[in-house]
Order: sequence, then structure tokens, then C-alpha cells
Amino acid sequence: MKTNLTYNPFSGLLAEDINAVLVPRFNMETLISKIKQPEELFTIEFLGKQGRGKTTHLRSVHQQLKGFPIVFLNAKSSASEVLNHTKEILFIDSIHHLKIKERLQLFKQKKTIVYTTHYTRKWECLIAKKKIYSLQFNGIEPETLQLILNKRLLLASPEGLECENLFSVKDSTVLIKKFKDNYRAIINHLYETYQ
Repeated sequence: MKTNLTYNPFSGLLAEDINAVLVPRFNMETLISKIKQPEELFTIEFLGKQGRGKTTHLRSVHQQLKGFPIVFLNAKSSASEVLNHTKEILFIDSIHHLKIKERLQLFKQKKTIVYTTHYTRKWECLIAKKKIYSLQFNGIEPETLQLILNKRLLLASPEGLECENLFSVKDSTVLIKKFKDNYRAIINHLYETYQ
């Protein structure tokens, strides 16, 4: 199964490889166009449980709008990391690490905010009088998973060589049965398999 690969195809993705393996859950061009509209300020939330692909999609959208900051928050992050940005578009991974008061302060700013979250922030946006577009990240079809996994295999294959052991829909179905829609758990499992 591991033959002819230049690296473990299920290791972390380089920024330049994200779009080569991503199968977008929404129309990327429509979303980018919406974000670029300066006359309307809003938030876009990528909503779903951990491991469903929210951060990967956020990074992909950000790559197409590189002139704007992206902030990856964690439990030790300071609110000033996001509140002090002056650009009109801001990308935030894991907005739940901010306190509600800080999120409200952020949502009241005159900028478009694209963020990932485990729980919807619609009430906070309503309080801040900011329009919200929520994109759900749940469920995965075997055909979609098959395409993503095979794109990763082909990316790790030496140039000009086809990968010998591509995933079938049956393989993807088995993985979904075991891990449900937890894409990160599937990738972690395959990383160990390809070590």
C-alpha cells in the first residue's frame, strides 16, 4: 500500500497543497466574491465539531485573500491578537477561545469576519447587529472521502507515477463506518497506517 510514495500522504499539509486535496463543501468562488463585497459587513462561520475540516477550508479561503490576516487562537491567546487588526477582513480559527465580551467587541467592528466555531455565534452576531452566514461541517459521503484520500495519495506520488493502491468507495465506506464524519480521526488513522 505504501509503494512509490515520496512521503506519508496523511501527514500535515503544506499551505500550497491545501487546494490540491480539498473538495470544497461550498462554492468557493461565490464565497470569495461575497467576502470581497465592501458595501456589506457580515460574519461567516464555519460551524461543526472538531475534526470536520473547518480549519482546512478557512485556510483555503484565506489563501485566495492573502492580503488579510489570519489568526489561529488557542487557550493562551490574547484578545488583542484579533481586536487590534485594522484590515476590513479578518480570518479567525477557533473563535471560541475568546470570551463572549471579546467576541461581541469584535463583531461590532466594521469588518467582515470569517471564523471557525464548534457552536453557532448567531445570537452574539444578532446582539452586535451583524449579519451572519453559517456553513455547516457535518457528514461526509464515501465518494467525497475517496476523492480527498486519493488526491492526497497522488500528491505524495513521484511526478509522472500513478499511485498503485488508490482508495475505493468501499474503502471509504469502511472508514466512515468506523470514524463517522470525523475527517481528522480518519487522517490520523491513515497516517499511522502509512508510517
